[in-house]
Amino acid sequence: MIRQDYIIRMIQEIFAAIANLLLRRKRISQTDWEEYESTARQILGVTPEQLAQMECKELLDQYHEDKDGIEKIELAAMVMLKMAEDTKDIVPKARLQQEGVALLKYVQAHGNTYSLPRELLIQFLESRH
Repeated sequence: MIRQDYIIRMIQEIFAAIANLLLRRKRISQTDWEEYESTARQILGVTPEQLAQMECKELLDQYHEDKDGIEKIELAAMVMLKMAEDTKDIVPKARLQQEGVALLKYVQAHGNTYSLPRELLIQFLESRH
């Protein structure tokens, strides 16, 4: 139970930081991002580079049966959205953002909790297209 609580807290912290970056343009310090990235790598079991190459369906297949699957899917979505924000090349940026939004929609529809911040983030990102 302690591990699951830790994972959920870390995912919420990363979600809040990336959502603030996207919605309010509040920067994430390099030190914090390195810590978040390291935590995400440990929780997800893939590097950011591997995650950037994955598609929504592949991620859903990988995590949907995990005990913490929904949380891992949300974390993967947020990391993809952060990578999209940092990418200057329009094609990978658009793909990462599209995959991230699709994963957030899945979490919103299939998760145990409804999240207004998640819903607002989805709406904001979809309106940017």
